[in-house]
Parts: sequence; C-alpha cells; structure tokens
Amino acid sequence: MSSPPVLVGNQIYTRTGFGSEHPLAMPKTAPTLALIKSLDWFDPASYIECREAIPRRIKEFHDSAYVDAAFDAETSQKASREVRLQYGLGTSDNPIFPNVIHRAAVACGAALTAADYIAKGISVHSPLGGAHHSEPARASGFGYFNDIVLGILKLQEAGLNRIAYVDLDAHHGNAVEDAFTFNRNVLTISIHQENCWPHTGIESDLDYGVINIPVPAGFNDTELSLLMEEVVLPKLGKFRPDVVVVQAGSDSLEADLMMDLGLSNGAYFDAIKSLQGTADRIWVTGGGGYNPWAVVPCWAGIWCVLNNKDYTAPLPLGAAQTLTDLIKRWPTVSEPPVDWLTSLLDAPRPGPIRNAIKEQVKFLT
Repeated sequence: MSSPPVLVGNQIYTRTGFGSEHPLAMPKTAPTLALIKSLDWFDPASYIECREAIPRRIKEFHDSAYVDAAFDAETSQKASREVRLQYGLGTSDNPIFPNVIHRAAVACGAALTAADYIAKGISVHSPLGGAHHSEPARASGFGYFNDIVLGILKLQEAGLNRIAYVDLDAHHGNAVEDAFTFNRNVLTISIHQENCWPHTGIESDLDYGVINIPVPAGFNDTELSLLMEEVVLPKLGKFRPDVVVVQAGSDSLEADLMMDLGLSNGAYFDAIKSLQGTADRIWVTGGGGYNPWAVVPCWAGIWCVLNNKDYTAPLPLGAAQTLTDLIKRWPTVSEPPVDWLTSLLDAPRPGPIRNAIKEQVKFLT
C-alpha cells in the first residue's frame, strides 16, 4: 500500500501580507491550511512545516544578482528605479512589502521539501507555491522566485527524470515552459485563457513536449472534461511520466474576480483525480486565484481528492467561522454566499462544447 500524501505549509503565511490590498496579500494559503486541518479525518502527522530555501538553492535557477537585489529590496523596503527597470521589483505587480521575499523563499523551500518526499514515493500538496511566471532574472506576474522550476530541477537531481507539468491556472505558465522547452524529459501542458496576460502560450511544439491550449472566456466543465479525456490524458499516457506536477491556480473558477473562465471546483477535482492515475506520485501546488471564498474550498478539496476522501460532505462545525475570521482580515473581501460555508463542492457548470475547443482537440490529437 502506498504512503499517504503530505501537506506542506509554513507559518509565515499566517502573519504576513495583511493590511495590503494587493492580490499577493490576500489570505488564501493560511485559510486553506486551517480548513484542511479542521477536517474530521485529517491526520496531523501528514502536515510538514517546510523551511525557507537559502539563497544558494534559489540561485540554482535564478540569477545571483537578481536574488541579492530581491532580498536587499525587502530589507530596505524600497527598490531604486534601476532595480525596478532591470528586475521588475517594486512595481505595481510585484511590490515590496514586509516579508514578501522571505515568503517567496519559503515557497521555494516548500518545493524542495516536496521533491524530497516525492523522491520517496510520497505525493504532496503544497498550496503556498505556484509562481509560474517568475523568470531567472525578473519578478513577474506576482511572482518573485519560481518554486516550480526549482522543485522540478530537484526531482531530476533525485533521478526522477520524466516530469509532466500540467498548468490549470487561467494564465499561461510561461516561465516554467521557457525553463524546460529544450528538455525532452519534461512535458509541459498549459490550459489557459486566450488573449490575456502574459500573452504567451499561443502555440504548441509537440516535437519539444510543449502543449498549449488557449481557451475562450466562459470555458466550462464539459469542455475541460473533453480536453482532459482527448488531449491531456493520452499525451501523458504516451509520455509515461515518473511524476506529475500540477499548478492548480484557481483563477479559472467561475467565481474568480479577475478572469473570465467558468469552471466549477468539481471540474478541478475531476481533473486531479484523472491526473493521479498517470504516474505513481503527484505534486500539486497553488497559484493564482483572487476570490478567497472560491480559492480556499478548491484547494482544500484537492487535499480530499489526493486522500480519496469525500469532498461533498458538509463542512465540520466551526470551519465556517474559521474561514470567515481568516479571510475577512483582508479589507476588500465581501461576504460570501451562505452555501460556500457549508460544503467544499460548488455547483457544477456544464455547457456546450464550442468550436474553439473542438479545433484544439483536432489539432492536438
């Protein structure tokens, strides 16, 4: 019998960021971990408190001068014009506030910890990661250090060469793709909203294991199911990965405040279930998501999926109050619909399969 999965987190996410209205500061990781821990069947032994990655480890992917500039900017709480222009630090997208760089380093530590457990045959959920836009020498898309790339590099260092990366975030996982485009042992698959930032991921290169599936606004559960069955799962079956890495940014959910896709979290859960069957172990990270009332149940439900537990069951007594207390620390969060505090699972969002999706299937099969 395989070992149960582990949940990786860190207390820094409970005490940083609050007071800022930037999406990076929105409380989603801490409430997710709190909600998971409130589940009746949760085993505290499955929780792993990760350490912050040291700069030397971060520099295995990121430019040394960039890493030093990031930590210096956090220490001084400012970035010069030159640093903003060269490294993207201190911009409106990638602001500098207390502990933001240390928090990014902790996410890298979570990725390295995940790789250690995966090397032992144990699957991992680390919702505090997922910075798939961070480039070697530039902060980008609310990300400072690319924890995903660092984790994949460590997996390969451990001898797990064939890595499949599946990105469910509404934005294209551009920096992860760029890092491994010419590595034939890494297959990257990204399902993302078309015609939106970072305006990449338009084309696929099947010869180099790059599969991009831009989808139209209103992307629904039925369409995701078709893409999984007709494209993603067959590609993974042919590739035969040692590990599947999933970036589960939840901004593809219908309830997200930033994007225009229309998935239910049940569609995410079904996707994770199917991806579990394509390799002996799976590593699921967090990512985007800008409505905490939607993000938190989604990521907690993924933990249920990984443990083969019932995510349709009513939430335990007290869980709703835990969520409310944590999430409402963010000053711009509105009151949730009542049903979001009673169950992890939201309403399904089926729909027609549109021509744009059919054309993607035809091209990629």
